[in-house]
Amino acid sequence: MYILHNDNETTDIYFLTPEQGFYKLEYRKGEAATFFKQIFERLEPLAASQLVIDNNFYDDLPEEMWNGDEITRSLSESGKKLDRMNLLPAPFPLEEYLTPRDLRHLKKLYGLGGLSYGNLSARRDSESFWMSASGINKADMKTVGEDFLLISGYDPDKNAMKVSVPPNITPKRASVDAIEHWMIYKEHPEVGAIVHVHAWMDGIKATEINYPCGTIELAKTVAELVRISKEPSKAIIGLKNHGLTITGADLDDIFERIEGKIIPQVPMS
Repeated sequence: MYILHNDNETTDIYFLTPEQGFYKLEYRKGEAATFFKQIFERLEPLAASQLVIDNNFYDDLPEEMWNGDEITRSLSESGKKLDRMNLLPAPFPLEEYLTPRDLRHLKKLYGLGGLSYGNLSARRDSESFWMSASGINKADMKTVGEDFLLISGYDPDKNAMKVSVPPNITPKRASVDAIEHWMIYKEHPEVGAIVHVHAWMDGIKATEINYPCGTIELAKTVAELVRISKEPSKAIIGLKNHGLTITGADLDDIFERIEGKIIPQVPMS
């Protein structure tokens, strides 16, 4: 927060936040209530949003799927494509501020952490879809229940995603974006795959409020933008100050459509 006192009894307060980006509010002497009301209106939608981060695991995955199927193999190949896009979650061009040596070191650290950013999913049937698990290396997805998770539904009573896994495995958690993907698949049977990346594209519709990832509010907002898009099965939706959610007939369709159009830095506003 940067505070600038002016000569005319006003004060400009500049905020730089991961939730709402960069913005300025003006404080006028004697109008504290108005000023703090503006701050509250910025924070309340974020603080009051409902997270869906719990998982209910069921060891009921059919045995013929314990080693994956054609869909998980397509996810594996697409994970390698996502990794090659080299998208680190930064709101400014890292290569302009870091030396080549430091940039190599940063990328190595991300690699050592087993992380690559974004997530992918592909529909299995009308009730379920395969999705990359949380916090894994998308370039090396191999194991069902650890790298690939079958999302079989959402339990509103427990506010948790339902995940089918093989028996005798300690599963990884589902991506926090699973609730968003579930809403889109449920409403649009023509959507066969969804990719989320921390990047941007020109000329896209975007959410007005950057609700936290994994919230009902963000999922509903993105689902609404997909619904009103010209072609829901080929939608590209911006998540304010965060990234993109992209739908497609399948994963190949998505990567073909975005090739050469991705902007690595997400604009902050």
